[in-house]
Formats: sequence, structure tokens, C-alpha cells
Amino acid sequence: MTNANKKKTGLTSAVAGLWLAAIVGLAMGLMFHLALAANLLVGPDWVFVREILLSTSLLLGAAALAVTFITLTIVLARLLSGCDSMVADMRKLLAGQTQTEAVLTNISENLLLSDKIKTIAFREKDRMVLTSAIEEDMRMERWSSAVLLIKELEDRFGAAEDASRLRSDLQRLKNATQQEKIEAAVKHIESLWMIHHYVDAQREVESLLNLYPRQPEVQKLRGETEKRREEHKKELLARWETAVKKNDIDQGVELLKLLDDYLTPTEAAALEESARGVFKANLLNMGVQFKLFVTERKWNQALNIGRKIIEEYPNSRMAQEVREKLDILSERAQTSP
Repeated sequence: MTNANKKKTGLTSAVAGLWLAAIVGLAMGLMFHLALAANLLVGPDWVFVREILLSTSLLLGAAALAVTFITLTIVLARLLSGCDSMVADMRKLLAGQTQTEAVLTNISENLLLSDKIKTIAFREKDRMVLTSAIEEDMRMERWSSAVLLIKELEDRFGAAEDASRLRSDLQRLKNATQQEKIEAAVKHIESLWMIHHYVDAQREVESLLNLYPRQPEVQKLRGETEKRREEHKKELLARWETAVKKNDIDQGVELLKLLDDYLTPTEAAALEESARGVFKANLLNMGVQFKLFVTERKWNQALNIGRKIIEEYPNSRMAQEVREKLDILSERAQTSP
């Protein structure tokens, strides 16, 4: 207990004692007055006692009033002190609420900005998909559909220049000879083969075969996509074997990711052992880099490699250890120059 609290407690006890003594004195005086009024105490001596008690009662009454006044003053002072404390607490609460509102407003603005960025990204993606659909319709001579989609591109995205260009292409293709149309379609399919988009290429081949089933140059496309796909897979497997022999971990990981779309379950099982060794070595490599960056206080680099570990090896023990340190790394990365 502090000295101030001790003083307040002592003062309160003294006031309570005085007030109690005054009440007891008044009660005793009142009892004597009642006894005299009832003629229980008679004689000249008792008259003198009565006068003394009367004077004493008046003094005790005045003392009681004074003590009561002092008590009320102390009580009011404490109430006012409590009010000041309550006002101070309310001010702190309001200040905290203001800070909270500021934080919430900042979060809301960031979320709104994030939503706007997402909207822009999705809008651009939708535009690309729509343009691709228009070009496919033109190649497949679905003229009415292409016209409608060009109008949607112009109205929905305000892409007047792109719409004008596509209308010119559409008109050119409509007026082209059959041979020119076939040559344009084959050229597009070959471009898909070059970038290894074999699913898209096969879909274009099948559409072209439906349009011109008897044309020799179209007939030659049968089976060509699968043939090229197999050749590319063999090339990737050969590069994989070379990477394993040279212990080129980074190259091996990249090749495994590419091979994932080509391997059958049997082929994948055959590569499982060597792939496990490559991934293990890669994880150890990344772990060494992570610890090195932390030791050198390169927080941004450590944060990047840590997130990569979690993304690529989410169930590993190392990923779990990195997760536990991720918050601290993020804080230090934000404050580092």
C-alpha cells in the first residue's frame, strides 16, 4: 500500500471514530433528558446535572454536525476523484477506439485495393480468353459466332482498335480461298507444337479435320501431335538422366516439373527413387541457403527462400521449422533497409 493510501485510510478511521463518539454522547444525553422528563431523577442535584447534560448535548450535536459535514466533504471528494478517473479511462478508451478505427480503415483500404487489382487482373484474363475464342471461331469458319464475340469485346471492354483489327481479319479469312484457310490453320497448329501446347494443338487438328476431312495436307496432321509430344518427352527424359549423373539439382527439379505432364504412372514409378534423391538434395540445399541468409541477417532473402521451402515442400520438417519463424522474418524484413 502506498503512503497516500495509508493517509487516506487513517483519515477515514479518525472521522468515523469522532462521528461514532458524537452519536453515543447524544444518545446518552437524550436518555438523561428522558429520565428527567419522567421525574425518575428528582432533586436539586439532578437539576444541575440536567443543565450540564444540556450544554454537553449541544456541544456533542455541534460536533456531530461538524463530523457529518467533514464526512460528506470527504465522500464528495472521493466521488469527484472517481469521476476524474472515469473520465481519464473514457479518454483512453476513446483514444484506443480512434486508433482501432484507423487500423480498420487501413485494412479496409488495403482489401479494397487488393479487390481492385484482382478485378483488373480478371478483366484482362477475360479479355484474352474472349480474343482467343474469336480467333478460333474465325479459323473454324464460325462467322456468326465470331461477329457476336467481336461486338462483345468492343462493348464490354471498350477495345475498339482490337475489334476493328479482328473484323478486318474476319473479312480477309471469309474472302480467302480454301487453300489459304488451310495454310493459316496449319501454321497456327505448328506454332502450338513449338511451345509444347499439345492439348490445344490436338483440338485445333480435330476441328480442321472436321472442316476439310478429304484434304491431303489436313490428313497428314493425324497422329502428328502425339508423335511430337512423345519426342519431346524423350528429350526431357534424356536431359533428366544427364542432370542426375551430373548431380545438377536445380536442373533436375525443373525437369521433373516439366515431366509431370507427360509421364504415365508406370514411368513415374520408375523415376521415383532418383526423383526422391533429387528433391531431398534440393531441400537440403535450400535449407543451407535459408540458414546462411538468417546468419548474415539478410532477412528479405531468408524470407523468400523460406516461403519457397514451404511452397515446394509443405509437409517437410524443414517447412514446419520455417513456418514457426516466418512472422519474425516478415517483421525484420519490413524494417530492414
